[in-house]
Amino acid sequence: MAEHKTDIQIARAANKKQIQEIGAKIGIPTEHLLPYGHDKAKISAE
Repeated sequence: MAEHKTDIQIARAANKKQIQEIGAKIGIPTEHLLPYGHDKAKISAE
């Protein structure tokens, strides 16, 4: 049977990108992002 990774193992192995880069990739301008660190943000209702 294949070994299953835990959620924390998967999260630690992930290569994170800056939230502005992700927002730009999907068409959300930086001014509409309220960053919480480098890899999380809230999006304005506008």
